[in-house]
Amino acid sequence: MIKIIIAASISSFLSGLFGVSWDSVDKKIDREYPGIKFISSAQLFQKYQDESAEIPLVIDVREADEFLISHLENAVNLETGELISRIVADKDAPIVVYCSVGYRSAGVAVELAELGYSNVVNLRHSLFEWANNDYPMVNGAGDTEKVHPFNDAWGVLVEKSRHLYPPS
Repeated sequence: MIKIIIAASISSFLSGLFGVSWDSVDKKIDREYPGIKFISSAQLFQKYQDESAEIPLVIDVREADEFLISHLENAVNLETGELISRIVADKDAPIVVYCSVGYRSAGVAVELAELGYSNVVNLRHSLFEWANNDYPMVNGAGDTEKVHPFNDAWGVLVEKSRHLYPPS
């Protein structure tokens, strides 16, 4: 019995480590957070490029150490819908939320909808796809190409050459 449990644990670990794909992320988000709206990296990038476009409030919901490695230009780092609601009074304001792959930000998008926000979209595939598309990112020192990979499992979705963990 112990051998079966150990084998199942190893199998689950390896599946989690190597079985991550954009398709599996999308299915997990659709299953756990149905009904949220999305914007693609290309669509948001176009808004940044179009000087006449209204840039929505862009909120990075990752942890502070991830945000310090890189984030979208002008993004604000607020990890929860509750924190966002303390800062954003206009519940009709256009808001884009993102994280590493779109899973955590999907949860925040749902939280904001429950708080009455009506114009919230989740950045599909979030910062990892943004980085893989070579769209610009910044940190406290200026432009960067590096991304906090979150963990080994999710990190397979962003080019390994971009991985950067904060110093210990």
